[in-house]
Amino acid sequence: MAALDRERQQLAETFTDAQELLNVLLQRRADLVARLENARSAQETSRELIPTLNLAEKRLEAARRRDAFDQQISVAHATLSLAEKKSEQAAKTYVDIRRRRTDSIVAELAGRLVDGEGCPVCGSPAHPAPATVQAGQPTAADEQAAEAAHTRTQQAENKAKQALARLNEQAATARGEAGGDTPLADLTTLRTDLEQRLADALSQAADAGPAGEQLALLEKEQAGTEHTRNTATARLSAADATYDSLHTQREELTHRLATALNGHATLADRITDLTQNTSRLETAAICAATAAKTAAERHKTTALAEQTAHAAGFTSPAEAAAARLPDDELTAIEHEITHWHDQCLVLTTRLADPELQAAIAQPLADLEHAVTVLDTATATHSHTAALATQAADRVTALATLTAQLETQVQRLEPLEAAYRTVDHLHGLISGGSLSNQLRMQLESYVLAARLEDVVDAANTRLSRMSHHRFTLVHSDERAARGAKSGLDLKVLDAWSGHKRHTDTLSGGESFYVSLALALGLADIVTAEAGGQALDTLFIDEGFGTLDEDTLHQVLDVLDSLRAHDRTVGLISHVPELRRRIAQRLHVAKHIDGSTLTHLIEAAE
Repeated sequence: MAALDRERQQLAETFTDAQELLNVLLQRRADLVARLENARSAQETSRELIPTLNLAEKRLEAARRRDAFDQQISVAHATLSLAEKKSEQAAKTYVDIRRRRTDSIVAELAGRLVDGEGCPVCGSPAHPAPATVQAGQPTAADEQAAEAAHTRTQQAENKAKQALARLNEQAATARGEAGGDTPLADLTTLRTDLEQRLADALSQAADAGPAGEQLALLEKEQAGTEHTRNTATARLSAADATYDSLHTQREELTHRLATALNGHATLADRITDLTQNTSRLETAAICAATAAKTAAERHKTTALAEQTAHAAGFTSPAEAAAARLPDDELTAIEHEITHWHDQCLVLTTRLADPELQAAIAQPLADLEHAVTVLDTATATHSHTAALATQAADRVTALATLTAQLETQVQRLEPLEAAYRTVDHLHGLISGGSLSNQLRMQLESYVLAARLEDVVDAANTRLSRMSHHRFTLVHSDERAARGAKSGLDLKVLDAWSGHKRHTDTLSGGESFYVSLALALGLADIVTAEAGGQALDTLFIDEGFGTLDEDTLHQVLDVLDSLRAHDRTVGLISHVPELRRRIAQRLHVAKHIDGSTLTHLIEAAE
């Protein structure tokens, strides 16, 4: 018992030390968990900031290119404006020289006349009054030089327009990548702020490793301390039980020893006294009591055996003797009885505890209410455990989905960047993008180049038809109300020096401008078709809207086409055409049908 008491004190001290250490470890663990959560939060923040910072870097670089392109665009605008002025001035000079040369073409033709040879105009071999060349009149070389200068200025203007268009496209692309017109300083400030936030997050995230290692060590130490505390608790409980059992045994032995002494000082004295009495009584009792004792004992034993057998459920002692258990089973039962007796003594001792006595004195507990509360608590615990399991499954699923989402985001980021580029190009090509300032479709852009060739070919004949007044000009100005642009035409009026819309032309002007375009288109088609000429051209009506001089100019142009092996068919009711055209087909309407007559002489 003394050894157990010392062990109990040591175990109590071990339990107290372990509990105090656990309290300290719990506080340290809470601090480390908070550090680890902060570090993990910083890691998540850093992962979110990295793509944002990369985007800010791209926007900043695009903003630098945007500002550089804007400066180049300002210079390009000035260059284009100067080129347009030079082109317009060269056009005026060329038109003026051509008009003056056309006015003096009679004198130029007269200078080529030779006596006796037929005039190329009237066919007469006599030249009574040829026109003379006036001083200062331009020559064919002057006209060619002016035309070449006009061509050069137009080429320079086109190059300036193309350069400006390229710069506008590049600036629009850079502006789209920069996210609009956000100032460069704001983007620089945003990038600096993101870099600082990322550095702070990375610095804080670096604490995740040390905090995790310290937490693992602390949890290991905490587990060892809890094991020590639990072991000490179990051993202390076992020591208390053993101590109580030994205390009971000591009291029982003390009582038995006092009974055995029967007032003697020592056990040896008690044994000596009993030995002497026994020796004196043995001789007297042996003979006198042997028979009586034997008979009485037999009778008593027989009665006791019968009584015991009947009490045990047997009909006779013989039947009980037949059912007697083996010695080893009896020994086991005796040991079990002894064990339960010892436990009963321990429990009896514990029931003597004042606290238990006070608890016994209290009213009986409401067992049904307690069972109801227990059932409710059990159901709540089961439901809560199910919810906890479900939440854990959802956390696992969410972690898996988060990993999948990050993988998909990383896979989609380059696709999204490629899509933005393709979408921007599609907007430029279709003319719907804000970067396409002219709202010109790619098809229109390509056709515009062909239209310029058609315009150049048409101007060759339009100049003659309009007495060198009108020149067609391709315009790529933006159309009104957001309409698509790029295929517009304007007319440069040499008389006013300004460009006019085609809808301001009169009916006759519109006719021969359209005719010039048709002839120019035929020339371009001939050139593009590998030299295969469009031999036949039909023109239906429109001549009635022309004045007499313009009609003559138009017919002269058509005669020049016929001179180049082209067949030109005119469908008209204008009488003047009858006088100018010898080969005619006359359609006459009658009640029984129409008739077709071939006329080969000019009408009077």
